[in-house]
Amino acid sequence: MTQKVLFLDLETCTACRACMVACSAAKEKVFSLNKTRIWVPKKESICLGVPIICEQCDPAPCMVVCPMKAISRQQKTGAPVVDREKCIACKECVWACPFGAINVQKGVAVKCDLCDGKPACAEVCMPGAIRYLDLERPYMQKKWKSLERRVEALSALFSRGS
Repeated sequence: MTQKVLFLDLETCTACRACMVACSAAKEKVFSLNKTRIWVPKKESICLGVPIICEQCDPAPCMVVCPMKAISRQQKTGAPVVDREKCIACKECVWACPFGAINVQKGVAVKCDLCDGKPACAEVCMPGAIRYLDLERPYMQKKWKSLERRVEALSALFSRGS
């Protein structure tokens, strides 16, 4: 089976947050911007929204630092997933994630698990900014460029001077 990745095109994203609502509905069975595994922080003054998604790192820092070994790689999708029974909500994974894509809700770490191979965020993204694609070289080159732009945009979004 070909490995797939969640691809984000920052230039196409409108920061509508439909992905957040879809994630919340799929994972928590509620429509909430607070109970989601994808975040789109916005800075209205400069019309900027930058989605924060789990990059499914390999090796995954969240997996490496977990003292309870509560994060393991799902065989079907290759996504690091949290075992709710093992997680002690110590937040080591939160601090280790270079993308800020993990948080703790109700005493357990939560992160994107790729919805078992059918990411809800990608299914609802009308402009096509979030897509679930086969891992191929052309996509990866564009993914890295998009990731570099997201880091720059996030820096602008959270900088003190703006």
